[in-house]
This record gives sequence, structure tokens and C-alpha cells, in this order.
Amino acid sequence: MEEKRMTNAEYHAHHAISKSDLDAVHRSPMHYLYRKENSQHQNTSAMLAGSVVHKMVLEPETFSEEYIAAPAIDRRTKAGKEEYAAFEQEAVGKIIVPKDMITLAENIAEAISHHKTARALLSGGKAETSHFWTDIRTGLECKCRPDYLRNGFCVDVKTTQNASLEAFEKAAYNYRYHVQAYWYLQGLKQCRISDADDFVFIAVEKEPPYAVAVYYADDLMLSLGEREARSDLDILSECIHTGMYHGYEESVQPLSLPKWAAREMI
Repeated sequence: MEEKRMTNAEYHAHHAISKSDLDAVHRSPMHYLYRKENSQHQNTSAMLAGSVVHKMVLEPETFSEEYIAAPAIDRRTKAGKEEYAAFEQEAVGKIIVPKDMITLAENIAEAISHHKTARALLSGGKAETSHFWTDIRTGLECKCRPDYLRNGFCVDVKTTQNASLEAFEKAAYNYRYHVQAYWYLQGLKQCRISDADDFVFIAVEKEPPYAVAVYYADDLMLSLGEREARSDLDILSECIHTGMYHGYEESVQPLSLPKWAAREMI
């Protein structure tokens, strides 16, 4: 049960179970196993954009040490290729990202800085700390990496298409933010980070005007998160011990309408 200072890449490379692992298990243990065995191929553009935004919002003072904007160079010409090769030499050790991605991150960071509550939540604490603990029931090593810890709050920055209450509730359920809220709070408790009692979301839209809203995980949300997280972890523990990672249900199942469509027929 400890806190470690490590880079984002080092954290993700660590073998301990994360909330994202639980999401994969929830889909099927087969998807979890594939994720673990092919983690080096999972860096998508969306994931890179998320990392760039988080760095700009949470640790802007060291942003330029980790990221650099790709220059506008025509690499179809010989001169362009040589110029870009020289740029790559100068950028060794940094992650090269599109200029528009950095601009988006700057706009989002500025929007959050102008929101009184969000700005207060992201001051006077610690950003991007990594925490590890052993689950008592399964014996599995687990981990979490809060965006920001401050005076009783575990704060998470989420980019979204629509930050309104109704829209974000749907997104939170679909992306299982309830599992994340429970997982992080109980993990911090296991690590004896006792002052983190509430999980707060700073939701910021990815398009102009980059509207911001702040929400907290209520008791119902945390209760559902606990139930699903425990179920996922128990399933994973059994798979690890048996060495068998099943996919979807093997029997033939009835196929009906989505619940929302069925309700319209009543």
C-alpha cells in the first residue's frame, strides 16, 4: 500500500489491475487478456489527446518537457524530409503531437481556469500521483492514478461532447465512471490517503465554447460502482487462477429490442 511518483507511461506499464482493466473484464475476460498481451499497440489518437489535455490542465509548468508541436513541414520534398529529420533530432525524448491538439488542450485549460469551482479544486494539491494496494479478497495487486488530490477531494478531469447534467449522466454510466469513482476512493483508503472522501468530476466540452461543469459521485453511484468493481475483480481472479479467459456466452441467446425501444412499444 503505497504512493509512487512515476511517469504516466511507467504507471500504465505496471502490471497491477486498473479501472480500465476492469472495463475490459466487464466486456469479457478474453478482451482483458488481449488488452494485457497487446498493450503496446493501444496508443490511439484519442488516448494521446487525452494525455495532452491532462498534462496541459494539471501540470502546465512541465508540459514542454514532455510534448512538442509538430512543425508545418512538407515532407514530400527532399528539403522537407531533411528539415523534419533535424526537428526530430532536436525533439528526442519528447512526444511529437499535432499543433491543433496542443491548441485544443490550451483552450480547455483556459476554460477550466475561468471556472471558479474547477480552478479551486485544482489548486493546493497533488497532480498525477500513482497508488498501489493489494485487494484483500482476491490477493490481486491493484492501482489507480488520480488526476488531482486536494483537501478531501479526488478530482478527475473529463473531456466530453456535452457537459450538461443529463448528457453527462448518460456518458458517466456508459463509460462506467461509477466504477472509477469507487475504485479510486477505496484504493486511496487502502493506501491510507484518508482525506480523500469525495470523488469529483470536472466535465469540460471538447468544442467551443468549452463549457465546464462540476459534479460529484453520490452514494448511489458509488454503491453501483462497488458492486460492479467487485464482480469484475472476482471474475478476473477466477480467470487468473484457472488460466481460462472466456469470451461471450457460448449458448444461443434470444435477441430482442433495446430497452429504450421496448419501452416505446408499451
